[in-house]
Amino acid sequence: MLRKITAIASALALLCASSANAGEVHDALEAYALYQNDVSTLLDVDIENARTVDAARARLARHNSDQVSRGWIAYGALTAAQSDRFSSAIETRIRRDGRNTVLRSLRDDVGYARQQRNAAQAVQLILTAASADSARAAQAGSRYDNFARTAGVVQLAGTGRAELPGVTRLSPDMLDRLRGAGRVSQASVAYGERGFWDAVAGRTSAAPRVRAGGEDRSYAPVTDHMLTLAAIVVADAERGERRRVDALLDEPLTQQCMHMQQLQLRQCLSVSVDAAERAYCLGQHALTGPGSCFASMVR
Repeated sequence: MLRKITAIASALALLCASSANAGEVHDALEAYALYQNDVSTLLDVDIENARTVDAARARLARHNSDQVSRGWIAYGALTAAQSDRFSSAIETRIRRDGRNTVLRSLRDDVGYARQQRNAAQAVQLILTAASADSARAAQAGSRYDNFARTAGVVQLAGTGRAELPGVTRLSPDMLDRLRGAGRVSQASVAYGERGFWDAVAGRTSAAPRVRAGGEDRSYAPVTDHMLTLAAIVVADAERGERRRVDALLDEPLTQQCMHMQQLQLRQCLSVSVDAAERAYCLGQHALTGPGSCFASMVR
């Protein structure tokens, strides 16, 4: 019995340590991960009637657009930090100019990280992640849009409340995968790859194929926020640069886009008269619309 209690205590201590060392960028990522996990659920759940449509609406309504936006910026940053060339360039700059000089430059100039050697590789990883995440949100949205266009009276009938399958909170294994700790970190799919969120959710279905385009320069500030955060992560400076990290996570273009989708969702639902119209609202403004916000920097 004592051995069992000791083992449980050790496991809890390990989990708490992982959480404590995760950093603000990883903490912010969790809100976006929870949204993407719900997208995974909605990609698989049957859309049968008004009850299942309203269950999906309740699941999606729990997300705060600002927190999801901050999580998306965090995800892009952690994806960019996967670039070995970009990371090496930041580390070389720190050795050459000094850590304090580099951090001061990252603090003063949001375009500084982009100016480093091999930043283009990190940018491409971000664009690929944006296209992949937008495509899976659009795929889920198209399912609800199709239901809205084809549902008949019988399909819309239903009483009582439906519960969607799947987890409603990130499990310890999911958190391990997000933080790069524990046995789940051995999975072959890395941040930003097409099947990342499917791997986190344990889905076996193939993610939609995408072709990442070039960068839309009018949305370069979004990418710059991610690159600067990535450089701070590579420099292991999240704790000392908390104020800068917090400001970078609040990226205005993405937040404005998400606010608009949330407003349009509320307006759409307020005038909907049946489950078909509510399904249309979800498909357009809770799934496909946010997906377009994530991919705003891709042309």
